[in-house]
Parts: sequence; C-alpha cells; structure tokens
Amino acid sequence: MFLLGATIALAIAMQCLKVARACKSTPPSVPGHWLFGNEKLLGIPWRGPFIAENYVPKYGDIFQLSTLFRRVLVLSSSQAVKEVLEKQAAVTSDRPKNVMLFDLCGLGLNVAFRNQDELQKKHRRVIASALHPTAARSYAALHSATSVFFLRDIANRINALPSVDHAIMGPSHYDPLIASIRDAVGRFIVQMTYGHVISEDDPLLQLIRNQASFMARVLSSHYWVNDFPILRYLPAWFPGASFQRDAKEFIKRQDRVTTEPFIRALKRMVEGTATSPSYVSKLLELKGGVNASNDDIELVKCTALPMFFAGSTTTVALILNFLFMMSIHPEIAARVQAEIDDQVGRNRLPALQDRNSMPYTDAALLEVMRFHPVSTLGIQHFTTEDIEVRGYKIRKGTAVEANIWALMHEPSTYPDPYTFNPDRFLKQTPDPDPRHFFFGFGRRRIRITAGEETMRTVGKHGKELWKMFRQYGTFYPEPFACTVKPRDQAALALLETCKEIEVTD
Repeated sequence: MFLLGATIALAIAMQCLKVARACKSTPPSVPGHWLFGNEKLLGIPWRGPFIAENYVPKYGDIFQLSTLFRRVLVLSSSQAVKEVLEKQAAVTSDRPKNVMLFDLCGLGLNVAFRNQDELQKKHRRVIASALHPTAARSYAALHSATSVFFLRDIANRINALPSVDHAIMGPSHYDPLIASIRDAVGRFIVQMTYGHVISEDDPLLQLIRNQASFMARVLSSHYWVNDFPILRYLPAWFPGASFQRDAKEFIKRQDRVTTEPFIRALKRMVEGTATSPSYVSKLLELKGGVNASNDDIELVKCTALPMFFAGSTTTVALILNFLFMMSIHPEIAARVQAEIDDQVGRNRLPALQDRNSMPYTDAALLEVMRFHPVSTLGIQHFTTEDIEVRGYKIRKGTAVEANIWALMHEPSTYPDPYTFNPDRFLKQTPDPDPRHFFFGFGRRRIRITAGEETMRTVGKHGKELWKMFRQYGTFYPEPFACTVKPRDQAALALLETCKEIEVTD
C-alpha cells in the first residue's frame, strides 16, 4: 500500500515538473478568463498604450496573450522585434489566416495582407520601383500645389478669405480643419496614383473614401467566421450570417473603386490627355504603355488601390497629430515658425527642397511620429514553424504583434519618453529615427491654438494623453476645441498670390 501511494505521488510530482518545465519554455502569459482567456484584453480601447503601461512593466517585452482560438505574441521593445521579426523573418513574415478578409472579401491579393509568396514579392517590388526617393521627388510640384490648396481651403472654411462660398463657423474649428486635411490628402493621393484631378465634391473621391471607411469597419470588427471557418458556407439570409452580407457589399464596392479610377487613367493614356505623370501612367509606360500585356495591366491595377487606402488614413492622422501637438505646445510651434521665417522668408511657402535647411521643423515632425504614432500596433505576423527566442518556444501558428506604442516610448531608446521634445533628434547622438516605422508629410502656415477646454483636458490626462485619441484603428485626436487663424494680413496676401500656382500645377 505504501509502495502504491509512493508511486502515485512520484507520478504526480513528475507530471507537475513536466508542466513547470513546459511553462518555463513558453513566454510569460497574462492571466485571463478560464474559458475565453484574454479575449477581452485583445478588444479593449487604446490597446497599444494600455498594454504598454499596464502589462509590459510586469511581464516584460515578450509575453503571450491567448484566447479560445488563437495565441498572440506581443513584442514591446525594439530588441524583441529584432529578435523575432527581423532575425527570423523567414518564418515570421506570413499573416494570420483571415477567412473574412481573404476568402469572403477577396483581399487575398492586397499586398499588405497577403502571405509572403512570389506574387506578394512582385507586388512589393512594383510599388517600390514607383516610390523610391528619386521617383517621389517627381511629385514635388503636386505636393506644393496641394499644400496651397489645403491652406486656401481651411482659410476659406473659417471665413478668412474674401472668396468664401462654403464657410463653416462655430466655437471650434476642428470640423473645418479635418475636412480640409482629408480633402487635401485625398486630392494629392488620387492625383499621384491615377492622375485624376479632383474637383469639389468629386464623386470618385467620395467613392474611394466610402470604401476606405467600410474597409476600416471590416478590419476592426470581430467575425466568428474567422474562428469557425465552416460558417463561410452559411447563406446570407441565415440568422447571424450578417458577415456574408458585409462581404458581398464589400466586393461590390471594391470592384468599383479598383476599376473606375484605373479605367479613367488608362483612357487618358490612350487619348494622350494625361496632364501629369502618375503612379499608374509611369508603371504602364515601363510595361509598354497602351500595348502592355493583360497581366501587366492587372498588376498595376491591383497595386494602385492599396496605396490610397494605406496613404490616405495615415497621412491625415499624421498631419492632424502634428497640428494638435503644435496647438498644445505653442512654444515649440513658435520655434518652428521662426525657423521657417528665417529659412524661407515671408514671400513664399515652404517647399520640399527647404526641408534640409529646417532641422528643428523636421525634428518636430519626427517627435510627433514618435510621441503619437499613427498606428499603435503593427499588422500581425504569423509563425509558419516553431521558433525559439530567449529560450522560449514559440509554437507554429502563433500571431506576432509589434506594440509600436511601446517601442516609441521605450525609456532605454527614448529617454524621458512622455516628454514631447523635438531636441532629442538634434543631439550630437540623436535618438533613433521613428521613420523606421512611419512616413508622412506636413507643412503649415496657419496658426492653430487649442481652446481652454482642450488645454484643461490635456492637463487632466497628463501621461495618459492617448485617451484623447481615437480608441481603434488609425491613431489621431478625437474632436477637440481649437481656433485656426492666419498669422496676419501678409499671410493672407501670400495665399492670394499662390492662387495661380494652385490652379496651374
């Protein structure tokens, strides 16, 4: 009897030891619900900064979240990202399977979401060939014209210019400000991509915007079909199968926004009426122009649309983030304005070629990218094999997520990370450039001042300023009280003289 009891005790001890060893070989896990695990944590508002401030100090820069259906490895330092996503890129570059996006919505060809294969690599090479630095400089005139459009548009909307036909008045200028930003960015990207010059209330721009909003909703929604793929066979009329209706509507819209602007660009090439080069026209010329093969035409068409979806949302967010931070840090805005006046003068607007002569302005933009990254979480990767990191075993089929917010607020990388300080990039040994993760543009000549209510809210949140920003998706401020006004009459006069530039470029 004693021998039997000892044997059972030994077996239990060995099993406990085995479990303990297994636990040590896996990354730290955040405790969750007994059945659903960390499902609630994965769906909370502001997940990037929330996890960085509440879980990274306790669990470190590599830990795991689990649900009933998936595992997510969270990386919260540049070193962790390097060890997992860079050094082991061969087996961590795929995307998690998403039945809703890939199979039902037909986004399997989208370069951002497609797994790494030869077609995905080809799409990336094509996009890179049209957007390398030399090619990007060819859009400088369009950039300048769009900047003029933005400044005149916001001045019109706040009733600052005499030629006002759609002024928006009110206690805060947030609505006209973001409307002008969206119009300017949409105008720039559509013309750069397709060569289409946007008119006021342009139906093409509205069509693309509506689909971008619809895509954002699909991306941020939880669909049970991703957890139970067999649900994809349910008919659209079946109770609970609203995802089928969403997918059908998505495909219908996607066909239009992919085809209509591309056909217009192709028609302009055939008729010889294109007034300026575009992403589409440049690539088609390289492929033989109007005589390009059907495969090449399809390749250019499929790579054009993702540029708008990716560029429009992030650029709008970056510009708004920049203006928001300048409004609550007027002392920094004054230094930026003084540098622009010193280097550019008051007789013209800044241009891209002025950037190298304005280091503080450039540093302020870099600090905005770092302090409020337009995306707080990277698009998830997926392990295609078991891997080992720091002695931890990461199982095949694990989603891998870089917490960009944590990377941008890492004290060892950015000292005093919650202080907005552009000078960190002007030191003899500057802090790392956040453009490793982000890229955008933004210049201004109109002063924006935060309202008293906004400043009180900023003071209340303190370190948690991120709570004033959108909870999900692209990261930019929720509506805030602000006043936009020209510096003086000389600034208004300059905008009047720039009117012809806007029209002719």
